[in-house]
Amino acid sequence: MPDEDVEDEQLFETLVGTKLSEAREAKGMELDEIAKSTRIPLRQLQNIENADYDALPAPTYAVGFVKAYAREVGLDQNALARQFREEISYRPRSEAHTEYFEPTDPARVPPRGLAWIAAAIAIVLVVGYLIWRSGVFDGSMSDRARLAAEGGSAESAEAAGSVGGTTEAAPDPASATGPVVLEAEDTVWLRVYDMESGDRIFESELAPGDTYTVPADAAAPAIRTGRADALRVTVGGRRVAPIGPPQTIISDVSLLPRDLVGRRAASANDGDERSAADSGGGGARPGFSGE
Repeated sequence: MPDEDVEDEQLFETLVGTKLSEAREAKGMELDEIAKSTRIPLRQLQNIENADYDALPAPTYAVGFVKAYAREVGLDQNALARQFREEISYRPRSEAHTEYFEPTDPARVPPRGLAWIAAAIAIVLVVGYLIWRSGVFDGSMSDRARLAAEGGSAESAEAAGSVGGTTEAAPDPASATGPVVLEAEDTVWLRVYDMESGDRIFESELAPGDTYTVPADAAAPAIRTGRADALRVTVGGRRVAPIGPPQTIISDVSLLPRDLVGRRAASANDGDERSAADSGGGGARPGFSGE
């Protein structure tokens, strides 16, 4: 584009590209040195020096290249940036030219290696978070395996209770007082925790005959186990109904006295209703005649 360069030279005393090229040569620097120090592609520096505006990216990025180049050779970057904007606005860019993204100041772009390291760290953080959520480190996965193993060998708690014979009268849940004691009738693993905060209060495997007393000051104690039938639960020395079915993993079962006694009362009421239904069905049918 010789004709266009002549027009530019007539309008501007000295083109920006020429000023930069002369300053670079005066410092005894090669163009590829400028490219390395500014991290601007060599072809773009050549386009600036040759005033090949159509080969440059969008004006915003091209002006950024000029400013970085000017700083490197010791020229006034702001003055050259203003003149360069005038040069490119004086002659419109080719409409057929496709713009592509390049950073305004490539010197501030992080190295590719640093970008890969940042991506690797992000992946590690995501994987770590997923593992943490899965419960591998807090023991919940091993809890599930242990609960499943215990549940497979559990015996029916209701059958064990029926062997005892008599059923005590259900007390009023509102008046439930006394310590809550868990007694193991068989080997059983259990965890007692605060249902609101999730904080662990107690966790262990109890042997037959071992007991654990729930702290009286626990605000919302709850239990997780796979062998509810292997536990004898008492409130103030009085046995309550089983806290869960056999061969089933239970959790979030309240160990507050009033809740445990309430479970016992509900079980007793259910038993009374079933007994009444059975006795009612055994009599003579109304209206039946022997004739």
